[in-house]
Amino acid sequence: MVRVSLERSGGFTGLRTTSSLDTDELPEPGAAEALRALEALEGSPAARSGPAATMPRLRLTVHWPAGDRTVEMTEPQVPAALRPLLAELAKRQGPAGPA
Repeated sequence: MVRVSLERSGGFTGLRTTSSLDTDELPEPGAAEALRALEALEGSPAARSGPAATMPRLRLTVHWPAGDRTVEMTEPQVPAALRPLLAELAKRQGPAGPA
């Protein structure tokens, strides 16, 4: 089991929301695929701000036993293997606390 947290910000409204879940709450094939995709993203450079300032930004934090790892990206950069995880996290979104 690994805890995953998501912070979504930007977009047209500029609202910031957060959510989290444990990977054991996902169906097994999807959980394993999402974890592999998250591990692959850790080695990639962080997404840079592009011309589309209204594009939602995602900050995924994976709470591995060896320590937390954070990956930032925009929605179009999300790999297909992570989309089911993000959909589940979106169901649990709530307003973020003060920054």
